[in-house]
Amino acid sequence: MKRLFDSLADWADAHPKRVLAIAVAVGLAITFVLQNRPPPALPLELTPVVAGVLGDAGTPRVGPADADVVVVLFTDYRCPICRRTDPALERLLARDPKVRVHFKDWAILGEQSTIAARAALAADRQGKYLAMHRALMADNAPLTPAEVRRIAAQAGLDPDRLAADLVRHDKEIDRQLAAHANQAFALGLKGTPAYLVGPHLIQGGLDDAALDAAVARARKAGPPKPQPE
Repeated sequence: MKRLFDSLADWADAHPKRVLAIAVAVGLAITFVLQNRPPPALPLELTPVVAGVLGDAGTPRVGPADADVVVVLFTDYRCPICRRTDPALERLLARDPKVRVHFKDWAILGEQSTIAARAALAADRQGKYLAMHRALMADNAPLTPAEVRRIAAQAGLDPDRLAADLVRHDKEIDRQLAAHANQAFALGLKGTPAYLVGPHLIQGGLDDAALDAAVARARKAGPPKPQPE
């Protein structure tokens, strides 16, 4: 065995570039596995915190009232992973008529995030939250009032009403954003995106396959159960 190790050491000394290439390849392989492994799901009971997250009437939601699985998404419009994985959630809504999504705008990446989140919540006053959400996720330009108006018009909203609602409902929108932030902190979230799928909390982005698996698992488990007495 010692002779084998000595031979390998001699080979490594004689071929340092090959050793480095092998090490890089192994590192990339490990990184790929870790990045593509489905995020762990933390089962939650129906605590007052979870009940508050699910029952918040000010949170925009899309999907049927009688959905058998509720997906709660904590998201930021300037979060790269959120932007990359958001289309998967929209495809889930399109192919699964028994899923409802609650969108928790959680602006944690600065002023641009806050501008976008406020615009999205103002768009909800027109019944156009999802259209504005989709447009904001796809837009890469710095967000100014003029850019928000352009995005709103392109998404089919009335930009004048959006501007008026941002002023008229200013405090109400800020309270809703604060509520989303408080809920995120209470759940112990470390950043965006994060999902509550049925009774399971998942932190990190989910692609189509991971979302389908999470929804199937939630259907099997049922909604969050009350805490035992």
